[in-house]
Amino acid sequence: MSDEDHGQTEYGWRSSRILIISTACLALFTETLLYGFVVPILPYMLEVRLHIDPSQTQSITSALLSVHGFATLILTPLIAAAADKTPNRKIPLIISLVVCLGGTVLVAFTPTLWAIYLGRILQGVSGSAAWIICLAMLTDNAGPGRVGRVMGLSMSVVMTGTVAGPTVAGALLEWMGYWPAWSVPIGIILINIAGRLITEEPQKPPPSPPRTEEDVENAETSPLLSGSDSECSAETFSQDKDTCLPAPSSFYWVMLRDCRVLASISTTTVNSIIIAGFNATLPVHLRAIFNWGSFTVGMMFLLIRIPTIVFGPFMGMLRDHVGLRYPTALGWLLLTPLIFCLGIPSGPEHHGKEFFVTCIACIGLGSTLIQGAGVLHTITILRDVELKQPQIFGRQGGLSRVFAINEVSFNAGLMFGPLLAGGLTEAIGYSYMNIILAVICFANAVFVFYFFEKGISQSEK
Repeated sequence: MSDEDHGQTEYGWRSSRILIISTACLALFTETLLYGFVVPILPYMLEVRLHIDPSQTQSITSALLSVHGFATLILTPLIAAAADKTPNRKIPLIISLVVCLGGTVLVAFTPTLWAIYLGRILQGVSGSAAWIICLAMLTDNAGPGRVGRVMGLSMSVVMTGTVAGPTVAGALLEWMGYWPAWSVPIGIILINIAGRLITEEPQKPPPSPPRTEEDVENAETSPLLSGSDSECSAETFSQDKDTCLPAPSSFYWVMLRDCRVLASISTTTVNSIIIAGFNATLPVHLRAIFNWGSFTVGMMFLLIRIPTIVFGPFMGMLRDHVGLRYPTALGWLLLTPLIFCLGIPSGPEHHGKEFFVTCIACIGLGSTLIQGAGVLHTITILRDVELKQPQIFGRQGGLSRVFAINEVSFNAGLMFGPLLAGGLTEAIGYSYMNIILAVICFANAVFVFYFFEKGISQSEK
């Protein structure tokens, strides 16, 4: 019996791969649901529960959505470094879920405005920790040759949470009331905690020495290549440069100097800016021009996200055949006129509602070409670098730090998106704000076209 089978037998069904993957996916779903859940409810919370002047709703909404991204932007690299050193991820994930529960309860009770800010910060920090821990759990428990399928499943779950947040919140608030709406995320978090208490990760066997002919050959020649640096460990040895590079710092130094990685970061960041910008401006804008309530606003968010859930697997097949460059550049190019047109309707006359809904639906379709492209491209670049310089980022590689780079990029967009979209809407109007976002999309299309890889790297095949 192998070590892995022995570990699974020791705990029985509690350490089954399916259960561990399911609890990780549920945690990812919960964290993405919570970010957008508050969006349709915020006007009610601010104006009815806290009696704040409606003229301040837009600016406060933008600030509350930004503080979520700001907290995660600062702490994500520290959380990623700590997660890499944690042998068992059960306790850290439980702690993050408990913190998330506290932040959600604080936001839901809405005692004061500063308490909502504190609750959003707690949600952001716990969400970032859960995201990194869960991705590591999925990678560890996927099994040989199944990482891609498991990660694809997790991304579908994440997008479902993104869609469900504002949609479910808007519908429950309008149909059932304030507290029935908040009971849903609080109940899901409690289920998360219970599920994580039940599961037990199997004991991992100690890493074995290199066994293949190539590994043995590399191990025998490494001291000769490094010369006087022969005492360097395998985790710090760079074969091409004949130097000892500290793995934690050299990863960011090597990767962030590559324009291809910067293009990946740009794609992830701008995409999250648009998502967060819509979250910050659509509820107030649609109430002002069409007098739409929380349910209809929630349906607009559903219309944006549902194409990614439906067509996501087909997009994966397309990327496998033609690579990432052309679909991603085309996606940004299509979003340019669509986001520009989104700002044209100024009222219910002249079929403004129909035109607006059509633009939203087309933006959702165009976004399928962009979703996930940034992280996939960064992983492709990582594999190319590690193929040319084996163990440059340590024996375990740099995959977890790739997740950290993209998490920071996405959270930067979550922080700046509401400030940019909300600030521009208040300063120059909703239509001109959309023009600026359209220009950013066009610039990103050019950046992606010049720096994204044409196809899949050899190491990914």
